[in-house]
Amino acid sequence: MISRCKLIGLLIICLTLPTHGQFWKSSLTESQNWQREAIASRGSGICYKTQIAQTLNPDLRQRTISYCCDGYLNRGSSRVLKCEPICQEDCTNGVCLGPDVCECAPGYYRTEAHCRKYED
Repeated sequence: MISRCKLIGLLIICLTLPTHGQFWKSSLTESQNWQREAIASRGSGICYKTQIAQTLNPDLRQRTISYCCDGYLNRGSSRVLKCEPICQEDCTNGVCLGPDVCECAPGYYRTEAHCRKYED
């Protein structure tokens, strides 16, 4: 009985102590957060085509092949495609969202094929 009281006493003490929660705080800047969200929202750039292969089993003749669409470059491997869009113009201070589609970061605007900072 005594050990139960101590256990209950410890629980009461633990529950009455002030608690300090730790919250995850991002160390990324606003621009870095925007860049991550922009990249996450762009299309995959992966295209598919059906090929007919010569096999003994007729059910296995049709195969779906994945590849990077036109205007995209594979930055992954042949097994794991990571198709990234290609922007011919400079996309510094921005993100290439699709082939030749550059979106400037917050605080920048697009002019003369560059992302330029807004003047205060």
